[in-house]
Amino acid sequence: MRRPNDCFHRHDDCLRQREATEFPASERHTVSACDGNGLAVATPPPLDRVVLVHCSASSARQWKALAEQLPDFHPLPLELWGHGNQGRWHGAGPLGLAEEAAAIHETCPDGTPFHLIGHSYGGGVALRFALSHPQRLRSLTLIEPSSFHVLKDAQGTDAHLLDEIRAVAEAVNRGVICGDYFSGMQTFIDYWGGAGSWESLSDDKKVQFGHLAVHIAHHFWSLIEEKTPLAAYRAVDVPTLIVCGTRSPQPSRAITQLLVETLPHARHRSIRNAGHMSPITHPADVNGLVVEHVLKNRAGARPPVTVVIKQPVGERSEGFARGDQDHQQG
Repeated sequence: MRRPNDCFHRHDDCLRQREATEFPASERHTVSACDGNGLAVATPPPLDRVVLVHCSASSARQWKALAEQLPDFHPLPLELWGHGNQGRWHGAGPLGLAEEAAAIHETCPDGTPFHLIGHSYGGGVALRFALSHPQRLRSLTLIEPSSFHVLKDAQGTDAHLLDEIRAVAEAVNRGVICGDYFSGMQTFIDYWGGAGSWESLSDDKKVQFGHLAVHIAHHFWSLIEEKTPLAAYRAVDVPTLIVCGTRSPQPSRAITQLLVETLPHARHRSIRNAGHMSPITHPADVNGLVVEHVLKNRAGARPPVTVVIKQPVGERSEGFARGDQDHQQG
């Protein structure tokens, strides 16, 4: 089972310290069962969880700045197969979007609704999870999801855009097959980051990207060959924010427009002068939109959860329940 990235454990420690300060121990633990002479005390509800799925050739560190802007939430950044601290794909079958999306379920297996955020390939994975489990989500944020398969439904001047993506995928595949990983990754990096991006990298960074070439090839296959038709995404009945840079490649802009027109509760926001890597190049703009969307769709006022504190026999007590005033809907 894959687990959230360990680099965010420090954030969890801060949450525990804050809860210990704001809520006395008597309000955080059940002291005894009710015996007819008890005092009802509310316990704080758990923080809304936010699952974050990074893009290809990145890692959970991509979300560090965003996580720091979510102090009243519990961020859970995933590491995709072959990225960060996560091992390589085991090769027992095709690495499709459903296989990657399984990690999201493993992270939140108890059924409690959560917020889901994905960028690029991570956006494709997040969208695939949302299709299968829309009831699990409080909100969905897709930052230029690379769901290339929906381009099969593109028409008019956009009909050629899937061929444009196939050409990039073929360059990566060719590099993997012949062992020239750098050549394939140069095409990949320059396409998404702009011409000359590869040459500006250090030698160590080029080696790091070269090691990811096989998994990038897997990603292209899963995104292009996914069998889900565009119309099926009408079933994603979730408040959805879709973000795109105004300078992103045309396939990405077309995908965001197709999804906005298809998902029943989607809204589109553009990042001016940003490209495909806007979460990294324009973090203030992107994170501001994401935080606003998550706050708007956070859990509303919940019924208080009560515990019982045993009182000495013969001592009068009056039961009470405190409302959850700190978790009103934003």
